[in-house]
Amino acid sequence: MRHFPSLNRCAIRVLFAAMLASAAMPIAQAAADDAQQCTDASGVLAIAACDRAIASGNYRGRQLAELHFNRAFEYHERHESGPAMAAFDEAIRLNPDYARAYFMRGNLWLARGDNDRAISDFSVALNLDPNNTDAYVNRGVAWYAKDDNDRAIVDYDMAIRLNPQEGGAYSNRGGAWLVKGDHARAIADFSEAIRINPNDPCPVFNRGFAFSLKGDNDRAIADYSEAIRIAPTYVAALTNRGGVWSDKGDNDRAMADFNAALRINPKYAKALYLRGMTRLEMGDNAGGAADVASARKIDPKVGS
Repeated sequence: MRHFPSLNRCAIRVLFAAMLASAAMPIAQAAADDAQQCTDASGVLAIAACDRAIASGNYRGRQLAELHFNRAFEYHERHESGPAMAAFDEAIRLNPDYARAYFMRGNLWLARGDNDRAISDFSVALNLDPNNTDAYVNRGVAWYAKDDNDRAIVDYDMAIRLNPQEGGAYSNRGGAWLVKGDHARAIADFSEAIRINPNDPCPVFNRGFAFSLKGDNDRAIADYSEAIRIAPTYVAALTNRGGVWSDKGDNDRAMADFNAALRINPKYAKALYLRGMTRLEMGDNAGGAADVASARKIDPKVGS
């Protein structure tokens, strides 16, 4: 089997705009209008309104914390993690019991790859709000990133207990089972995630990967094909399907998938490497060597 592991992490949960804190209250009309717009508007308009409401000096404590939270959320939505982090910090300083602020700050730490700080914030959020399914899912993601699959599974179990229709928890728990080598439980969890949300390509992809590890190439190809049908630009699915075609000895189909993946992302090292290996197998020594060399320039560890 020449295709190598490429399990996809499926679900990280964030709060939606509808869950923003409401900070409007009967104060001076201009400040109250700004506070309301801070909650109701989005983007730069919301940020400017939050700034004006904060600067008005009319808000204290939890009310002021809500304004900073809303401001942070808008920066988060704009992928401006620095200002978002600072605003969540201030919201927590003003209201140390602000569960949503800990949760959102945990998401920022998770996105930065600081799993220990993410786990710390998600844990505080869960102490304050033990029914936060999303915090269990995301803390599980952080444990998984730290290779602590047992703790990840415990958190996914809790998320599922709280919400049996949480497809992301099944999908991510399946990933943890797969890393632990329990293919049967992994496939069962991926299948449940697919039942809950049949239009999510990630658990379909991961179930295909699980089937490939079991040597069930036909089911693997079927799942990768379904993932590609749902998401036609799913480069990893095209690459993995190509790997399975290669395992089955169908180099023409393998090459077609690798080429399709590289048209979408010419710098996808796995596809370049596997195409190179397939070219070498087909007798194209120059082309194969060139692909392998290009892949290793992008990712020196590819193929190892």
